[in-house]
This record gives sequence, structure tokens and C-alpha cells, in this order.
Amino acid sequence: MRKPVQIIYFFKFFATGVIIPVLSLMLLSRGATIETISLVIGVYSVTVILAEFPSGIFADVYGRKYAFLLSCMLCLISYCAFLFSRSALVLLLGMVANGLGRAFSSGSIEALMIDQAIELKCPLERVTARLSILESAGLACGALAGGLLAEVGTRFSGNLSLNIGIYALLIILTAVLVQEEPRGNARSGSTTKRSRISVQMKESLSFLRKKGTVPVLLVFFLATGFALNAIEIYWQPALDLYKPAYWVFGVVSFAGFGFVMLGSWVAERILRRRSKTGIGLLLLLKTLFGAGLVLFSVSGSTVSLVCVYLLLYLFIGGSGVVENTLLNHLAPASQRASILSLFSFVLQIGGVLASIGGFFVSAHTRFQNMWLLAGMLLLSISGTVGFFHKKMTVPIEKPIPENAETDSASSVQVPEA
Repeated sequence: MRKPVQIIYFFKFFATGVIIPVLSLMLLSRGATIETISLVIGVYSVTVILAEFPSGIFADVYGRKYAFLLSCMLCLISYCAFLFSRSALVLLLGMVANGLGRAFSSGSIEALMIDQAIELKCPLERVTARLSILESAGLACGALAGGLLAEVGTRFSGNLSLNIGIYALLIILTAVLVQEEPRGNARSGSTTKRSRISVQMKESLSFLRKKGTVPVLLVFFLATGFALNAIEIYWQPALDLYKPAYWVFGVVSFAGFGFVMLGSWVAERILRRRSKTGIGLLLLLKTLFGAGLVLFSVSGSTVSLVCVYLLLYLFIGGSGVVENTLLNHLAPASQRASILSLFSFVLQIGGVLASIGGFFVSAHTRFQNMWLLAGMLLLSISGTVGFFHKKMTVPIEKPIPENAETDSASSVQVPEA
């Protein structure tokens, strides 16, 4: 991967990290109320889900660079709306723009970096590990900066102003430094591009009908989205039961990102030394993730809760690298952004299901049972896949050439998350 794109990727997640520690408080200070904040965040989630797959198709047809530039512009608009907002309506418009920005970035910049890595003959496991590490480092550094900036100005104007500056910088850096080789789709006329959109959609969706690794990854993405949202929604209320100092929350969050980086690094080393691990390593990590969630649900002290939380993110980082490596080996270059966005869409659906499930679980029992439910789901899926999957030790599939022909029943291949 080229250094300018890595820098851009880091700062993209740094900007996300800047707002994470104060998102709810910022929304409340800018026009939302306790009654409407869930609606405001819900609008963002729905926007991401609806735009996820179409944005990936846009990136494949019109170019990853242009899709990412559009993403940065939308995010810049959203933070300007937040900065000047005095009502829930303006916040809703800002969240729609932010959700669209998230959707257009999710498959574009990653696909571009993977394309460059393949061009430079860089091992995919190294690329996916680097992406995970850059993402976690950006989020961690951004979260630390966001906590400090919360004290600057009023109503979190320091956080918002910094993000406006970051996205303005990202637009300039992307326009000047990012180079993308035009593919056949990008060189075609507007009529051809419009026809390619429908072809791209059909081919990407047909990928889901492939047998073997694809349905395994699809189910794991859905379950992982469920588990991740269950963790992120409830770990802070669970820790708050023990009344720690507020700085502990920031330190735990920062350490969690650090363990994601550690898990990514370890998984990359294993994949480089043992090319036949593939699905087997993924099943092991998902099993450990599921068992960790069960243990998380019965943690009875601050120390045990934090320790298990960090272990969970170790498994999340490691399994993410394996999933992404498998998916990108399967994904043709011409469809990579579409497929990445499609699987990101599945991950988002899992998160929405966790939000709905959490409402009912917390209404009738202790909210920690959401972790038990997510853990049992992952353990059940891992056990079922391990029993039926006959290719656990088969080496990771080789990438399919962009011009390779495929049969009509299974004409596409998949990405990563």
C-alpha cells in the first residue's frame, strides 16, 4: 500500500475517534433531547443501511477515489450542520449526511488500498492486518484527542471544528495524492456506466449464492455485527455499576483498540506461517469470542469485566483479519467495493438486530444477558460450521482475475469487512 493512502485512512478513523467519546452529549447539546436522541441516531443507522450497497456499486463503476471524495464532502457538510445546529431537524439532516458519508467510505478506500496491494504483490493477510491496525490506531488516538477537546469551547465545538478541518484536509490530500488506475468501467461513457450499475448489482448479489466459504463468512458477519453492537451498547452501563472514575472509561476504550491491533498482528503472523489455517483459524477465534461473551455476561467485578472486555477485542481483531483476508482473496477487483459494502451491510443488519433484541432483553431481564445470547449464537454457528464444513484446512483461495469468466449461477465473489 502506498503511504499517502495509509495516512488518509488513519485520519479518516482519527476523525471518527474524535467524536466517539462525546457523540451522545454533543447531540444533546445541539438540539436533541433524551426523548429524540434515539430517533436521531436511528436515522443515521437507517441511512447507512440503505446506502451501503449502492455506494459500493458507485465506487466500482465510477471509481473508488471519487466515492471517497464524495464521502469526505458529505462528512464535512454533516459536521458543519452539527456545529451550527440549534434544532433536532438540523441534527437529522446532519445525521443523514454523515450516514451517507459513512456508506460511501466503507467500501471505497479499503478497496482502493487492496487493489494497490495486489498490484504491488503484497500478501493480503499483511494488508488486512495493516488496515485493522491503522483503523484501531486512528480510533484510539482520536478518542484521546476527543476527550481533551471536549473541554475546549462550548457544546463540544472543539471536537466539531477539528473534524471540519480534518475532512477539508482529507479532500485536498485525496484529490492531490491518491492515484487510481482507470478500469474499463471508469473509462466507459455515461450510458455504459448506467448499464453497468444494474449488471454490477446482479453480479454482486449472485455472489451470495456461491457455496463453500461465502455462506460461512456471510453468517459470521451477521453474528459478529450482533455481538459487536451488544458489547458497545452495554459495556459502559455494566462498568458504571461499579462506580469507577470517569477517566477509566476512556482508558478502557483506548486499551480495547490496542488489543484489536494486537489481535490483528498475531493473526497476520499465523496466516503468513500457516497458509492452510483459513476457515479453521476463523472458527477457533469465533469460538473463543463466543466463549468470552458468555464469560463477560457473568463478570462480577471491575477487574474481571475489563479483562474479559480486552480479551474480546483481541479475538475481534484477530478474526477480522482472517475474515477480510478470505473475502479479499475471493473478490474480483472489478466488484471489490460492491462486495465490501454488501458485507458491511450484513454487519449493520446484525447490529440493528442487536439493538432490537436489547430492547426486549433489557425490558424483561438483566441487560448482561444480551452478551450471553450473542455468545451462544456464535458458539452455535461455530459448532455447526465446524461439523459440516469439509474444507477447513484447505488453503485460502487464490484471487480471481478481473477478466475471469464465471458461470451464471455463481458469477461473483466476495469481499471483506
